[in-house]
Order: sequence, then structure tokens, then C-alpha cells
Amino acid sequence: MKIENRTSARPTKALAYLFALTGCIVIGSTYLGVASRQAFMALVVVVAIAKVRLVAADFLGLRGRRSPIYPALIAWAVTILSMALLKTLASGTFF
Repeated sequence: MKIENRTSARPTKALAYLFALTGCIVIGSTYLGVASRQAFMALVVVVAIAKVRLVAADFLGLRGRRSPIYPALIAWAVTILSMALLKTLASGTFF
């Protein structure tokens, strides 16, 4: 196994995207949280899945590899997020 000592811009770029996605949640909570709770929930779902994909692909080094871990991580995140949303919907917090 060969270990390369090279600096990649990909994690830095992914970190910038993660900060931008967090900013979307902050802005969305300010504007969409009051006007439309359903739209805010949809924004949170999309941003959370995008964040998991970025972390799994770039920080865990799974981008471009045919590893079974990558789809498992995405499925795990979708499952946990779905359970949280169902609990929120069932409790009536957003309605």
C-alpha cells in the first residue's frame, strides 16, 4: 500500500460547502421558519442529506470508490432523519 503525501483542495472545498449549507439553515430558520414550517422542514432534510454526502465523500475519502460503506452511510442518515421527522410530525410540533 502506497501512502501519498499530497495536499488536496477537496476537503477545504467541502468544508466551505458545509459552512454554506449551515448558513442556508440559519437563513431558512429566519425566513422560512416563521412563514412556512413545511418548507423549512424540507430545507433541513435536503441540507442534512447534502452534508452527510459531503462528509462521507470528502472527509472519509470515499469519493470515487466502490465501497459498500458509502451507500450504507447515506442510508443510515436518511433513516435517522426520517425517524426524527416522523417523531416531529407525530408530536404535532410543526402543525
